[in-house]
Amino acid sequence: MRDLGRAFTRAIPPASDSDPVWATVPLGDAGKLEVAVHVDETGHITSAEPRGDSPPKALASLLRRTVPMLQAGTFAVREGGVSEGTETLELRAVVTEVGIPSGDSADTSDRLSWKYDRGRGKAGFTQLNGRHVEISVRVLRVESR
Repeated sequence: MRDLGRAFTRAIPPASDSDPVWATVPLGDAGKLEVAVHVDETGHITSAEPRGDSPPKALASLLRRTVPMLQAGTFAVREGGVSEGTETLELRAVVTEVGIPSGDSADTSDRLSWKYDRGRGKAGFTQLNGRHVEISVRVLRVESR
């Protein structure tokens, strides 16, 4: 059983680093998105949906790409064990230009990063076109049943 916020943050870079939508996003603040992730009594994700009207296209794409990477996992929405509930995450994105990565383009180890501690995380990836995307993740609410 894993912490859902941590697993979500960790899955963002490999899920999204090749997504072409990020090349269309203007540099700077790329918006924010609240996401409700529903977990059943067995600890499996049953759905994840954006909250609010008109979610930023790139962050909606990030959500669509990240959730399937987590579907096989078992998660705890609260400490102490598997439980049914909903975890609401806030995602914020910033896009910068860092230049074309050097070295073997197949090696992603220096282009993908993540860290997470106590309900807050950062996930980053640098695309082959030189765009660097940093996603801040914050757990807003946990509702257990």
